[in-house]
Amino acid sequence: MNERSSPKKPNPVHSRQEIIAASHRLFLEQGFHGTTMRQIAKESGMALGSLYTHFPGKDELFQAVFDAYNPYLLLLLALENSQGATAEDLVRTSARRMVNALAARPDLIKLVFIDVVEFQGRHLRANYSDVAPRLEKFAMRIKRDGIEVRDLSPDSLLRAFFGLFYSFHTTEMLLGRSPDPTSLPADLQDQVEIYLRGILR
Repeated sequence: MNERSSPKKPNPVHSRQEIIAASHRLFLEQGFHGTTMRQIAKESGMALGSLYTHFPGKDELFQAVFDAYNPYLLLLLALENSQGATAEDLVRTSARRMVNALAARPDLIKLVFIDVVEFQGRHLRANYSDVAPRLEKFAMRIKRDGIEVRDLSPDSLLRAFFGLFYSFHTTEMLLGRSPDPTSLPADLQDQVEIYLRGILR
């Protein structure tokens, strides 16, 4: 019996995932504008024409990369798995978990910066609506201790909380230091104190 195997058809889903992974690597190494579609095709091991059958342009490709690698889900898991008997305990635990999660995935912060610089945060805003209800639940967990927490809106609590982390990671990058993933760094402890109590005595 002489069976001839037919050539394997390319898997379009697999090809798309390879393109997104290759684009993610190149965008992080070279930036959005420093990366060409030709480089992406080469990195993903396909012809340039085939790349364009999956994505009509680089903007659409960045959208797919951001959808696949955006930081919201990782941060949500860190927040939702945080526990604390009081609002203060919850904030401290959440801060530690978020720093550890982001320290393990520095690519997520870089991707956010690319979106902010190149697209004015368009992809962050578009993805936010998917996670907003779960983030608001976290803010309500902070507010549950009405005696301890000032009467601030959930939106204000979230903006200040996430602002804390983006400013922390930005200054870490500027100062050339990285967070210690095994403990809450002293600088972040100070930032958490400012979040909890403000800067006035």
